[in-house]
Amino acid sequence: MCHGVHWSSSPETHVFVTPSTPNSSPLTPPSSPLHSWARGIFESVESGPSGSEELAFKFALNTINRNRTLLPNTTLTYDIQRINIHDSFEASRKACDQLSLGVAAIFGPSHSSSANAVQSICNALGVPHIQTKWKHQVSDNRDSFYVSLYPDFSSLSRAILDLVHFFKWKTVTVVYDDSTGLIRLQELIKAPSRYNIRLKIRQLPADTKDAKPLLKEMKRGKEFHVIFDCGHEMAAGILKQALAMGMMTEYYHYIFTTLDLFALDVEPYRYSGVNMTGFRILNTENSQVTAIMEKWSMERLQAPPKPDSGLLDGFMTVSRGNTT
Repeated sequence: MCHGVHWSSSPETHVFVTPSTPNSSPLTPPSSPLHSWARGIFESVESGPSGSEELAFKFALNTINRNRTLLPNTTLTYDIQRINIHDSFEASRKACDQLSLGVAAIFGPSHSSSANAVQSICNALGVPHIQTKWKHQVSDNRDSFYVSLYPDFSSLSRAILDLVHFFKWKTVTVVYDDSTGLIRLQELIKAPSRYNIRLKIRQLPADTKDAKPLLKEMKRGKEFHVIFDCGHEMAAGILKQALAMGMMTEYYHYIFTTLDLFALDVEPYRYSGVNMTGFRILNTENSQVTAIMEKWSMERLQAPPKPDSGLLDGFMTVSRGNTT
């Protein structure tokens, strides 16, 4: 069997872990160390260099290969293929092709249609399906071979409610991007019936990135305590617009639910007086985490990591899993 677990978290990414024994390849003599294939399928890149997800995949394998304490006497080799974005049929076909090779697990994709198609195949064949993106689990969920590396939404929701209590907020505005935000924040949404908290719920505009009309209403209503449930790219746009509207002062306090808040450039707001609170999985005070982040940045031409898909978080989760 393959002894390693390998990670990916692109919304359109599969990573297949395939065992390869000395008897299965004419290129591997019986006395050679075990070679295992980690097969990755990534979204198509029309032009330019490899995407960040593919780079993270290669980075993870190379890091594990260099650390001989993780998989002693085993060398991981990657095989990369690409699929069209959001193509559930092609995702299913690639999954079937790779499953015929005897894979040990399938990672991703995280886009809902492709993920559900691959999940059905994994359930039928008893193959673990591992995802790093949030997925709502219904009460009658039948995905018996499903594992998520993303934090449970109820835990995050309770953490946000704890923050509201800690800051002693009595009035809160929740701004969400889509309906899944209401699911993720249900502990907070139920708070008015149990605590002395006044809650106002607003939705970001669906067909435009212009949030100024919404922000204008919030400013007029003196809504100073705001929780934003949206991606980090949307959060970046909101902050720029809030700055232009004079809503980045010491009177305002924003909580962002995205785990990728640290990917934002907050330098322009450093001296504005505004309060911003967010979450991250990585403990940057941990020396192992710091070392990997530095190596990752070096491999991306000294650029800081862009964890829009939770790349470093997912890699660190699995890397630590291999050492325990």
